Amino acid sequence: MTRPPHRWVECRVGTTRIQLSTRSPVAVVRAAETTTLTATWSDLDVGSRSVSATILASPTGAWVLYAPDESEPPHPDQGTGAAIHVNPCAEVTRFVRVPSRQAAGATCHGLWLTDATFPDPRDDRAWTCQAVVHVLDVDGTMHALATDRRLALAMNSVDGDAAHLTFYSGKPRAKRDGFGGASYSYEYTRISLPAGHLPTSIAVGDYEAEAIGEHAMFDEMMRLSPHEIDPPVPAPSVAWDLVTLTHDEIRSAVDAVIKEFGDLDSFWHGDAGETHPLSDGLSMPRVVAIGPWPDTRVEVSFTHPHYADGRMRRTLGVFDEAGRVIPPLYASVHLMEDLDTRRLPPASAAQNGILDI
Repeated sequence: MTRPPHRWVECRVGTTRIQLSTRSPVAVVRAAETTTLTATWSDLDVGSRSVSATILASPTGAWVLYAPDESEPPHPDQGTGAAIHVNPCAEVTRFVRVPSRQAAGATCHGLWLTDATFPDPRDDRAWTCQAVVHVLDVDGTMHALATDRRLALAMNSVDGDAAHLTFYSGKPRAKRDGFGGASYSYEYTRISLPAGHLPTSIAVGDYEAEAIGEHAMFDEMMRLSPHEIDPPVPAPSVAWDLVTLTHDEIRSAVDAVIKEFGDLDSFWHGDAGETHPLSDGLSMPRVVAIGPWPDTRVEVSFTHPHYADGRMRRTLGVFDEAGRVIPPLYASVHLMEDLDTRRLPPASAAQNGILDI
């Protein structure tokens, strides 16, 4: 329920700097000290659920993948996802309703997308069976490739003449902790794919391959991350166009947040039928929705020993800045963790008998 911070990152193509907002649909392209262009895509259809942006640099420009925020339990509207590409001339290529929602990387071929769900770590066959990868091209087309194992990472070679594709070699190795849990380590296999036409399928065994360890894989992944920067001066202010939601969709979203905080004073149920509050000391909860769409918020208040002279309150937005639904993923658990670990403001910060947390 907490929206990610508004940050700016920079991707470079030669001497051109493409600066993008992680929240707003805008990019600033600086081709030279005296040449600044702005690109926007405020009407891009990313669905009716809030989204998170993944930004990657490529030899052709900057890619932004918008993937629907996760919900638990699964939300009836799973979202659509979308992507855009900004080139050094500030031209935008758009993709809507992309079928895959996890970016494996960006190369001279385009943006590589994979399924965001991970196989069972105990099922070797699930890690080495045929999978489908989608590649978004800067010309606006999308290519589907069959691979004989799961793709982990795609990145351009240093000279730009090929793409390095890294695949999982098989299921991860499990290291048991003796208490029923386990940690996992992975092994990878990397091949090189020449620039140019994409094949319709990739069998790792048909290419000269090399083994990649976890540490080398981590270093490569870090190199893919764009450089975070201070906001441009002046920073362009571009808002998303408001989506259209029905009355029932709005009501359903509000009800989902209210339900997430239902029965806070009897949240946990014991084997003998007894109940316990979400956190020790919490009592007299009250959950109310305030304000019209898209500015609707839900206020959760209660009494607690941390502030014995009044009520403590957590306020959550139900919709994002475009009016899209924000799934209340683990929102009650996050509240419990803050209360149990005392990650709370001091009681002296209360105003008018309310301590906002």
